[in-house]
Amino acid sequence: MSEIRTETVSVTTTGSAGSATGSGTSAALHGFLLDVYLDFHASAPATTDTTIAYDEPDFGNVLVVSNSATDALYAPRKNTCDSAAAAISGNYALCPLNGALTISLAQCDALAGAVVAKIRYLTP
Repeated sequence: MSEIRTETVSVTTTGSAGSATGSGTSAALHGFLLDVYLDFHASAPATTDTTIAYDEPDFGNVLVVSNSATDALYAPRKNTCDSAAAAISGNYALCPLNGALTISLAQCDALAGAVVAKIRYLTP
């Protein structure tokens, strides 16, 4: 039976106002990503860039949110392709998880808990 689980990652940023950076890494997650709620610190600037990436760089980014510190729920999906590697228009799949996710912030202010990412995922 499948189970929905939640992983929470808090990111603290250091550096100068408007250019502070920071990152946090989840535990190893196995299953399929359902959604991510980004809960920003009240003082995070609107210039904040957030990137959620697989721990294996070859797999790329899961989500990139540029110039926003607005709390929001995101449900990223991957575009599917056919056997010739052509994208199948309008056909999307859940993002597979087989390891950690890294949440990185840039262009932020120095803040403890600049963002708290709540990751919900489905385990097999």
